[in-house]
Amino acid sequence: GSRPAVVVTGGQHANETTGPVGALRAAQLLLQDPEHHLALIPLENPDGYALHRRLCRDNPRHMHHAARYTALGDDLEYRVGDGLYERAARSEAIARTGAQLHVNLHGYPAHEWTRPFTGYLPRGFEMWTIPKGFFLILRHHPDWVEPGMALIEAITRRLARIEPLLELNRMQLAAYGAHAGTGPFAVINGIPCLIGPDERHVPPLTLITEYPDETIYGDRFALGHQVQMETVLAAVEHHAGVVA
Repeated sequence: GSRPAVVVTGGQHANETTGPVGALRAAQLLLQDPEHHLALIPLENPDGYALHRRLCRDNPRHMHHAARYTALGDDLEYRVGDGLYERAARSEAIARTGAQLHVNLHGYPAHEWTRPFTGYLPRGFEMWTIPKGFFLILRHHPDWVEPGMALIEAITRRLARIEPLLELNRMQLAAYGAHAGTGPFAVINGIPCLIGPDERHVPPLTLITEYPDETIYGDRFALGHQVQMETVLAAVEHHAGVVA
């Protein structure tokens, strides 16, 4: 299509369940318009996904963090060198489209999963011990602050129309604040947002979603993939105006 390209990925961490469904739902709508320029990888980590499915048969309420990683035991996000394997699909999508925006759909535990009051905080995951609702992470190149903030404003404004999401965020942010204190994020239109410069990525804008989806089912799961879908739709629809 003639519009600015967007790369959408999901399932990098295969135990984060709402992203692949949200990506496919969004693509089903977006691809009805031939002017959209979209590269979609709804499931980046198929081996992890297969492991998660197998583990859930016996323990459907466990996080199954083993399925976060690939068959090689690594996080494909940080894979470099000649043997990119699954990671190569993302690199090729970005290179072939020239996309300036990558929407990367993720999730995290829907409940407290460590015991922070006993002194246990996992290294590198300190902020993730207690849910804080659905939130966004924006990584931008230094000279892309204004387009990035405009994108965040547009997306959060659209998400704020989803009342069950705002209710979830209010409840979980209140619990987070009571037990973990003030977080390192700004709340924009009811959505916590972590925003900062980062030049590791080729696209100047990388938007990461984080829905508390590990171990959820039923209506909670349906709300989760609806929010992921709406985020993709908002990002794609607003991107042309943001970068113009």
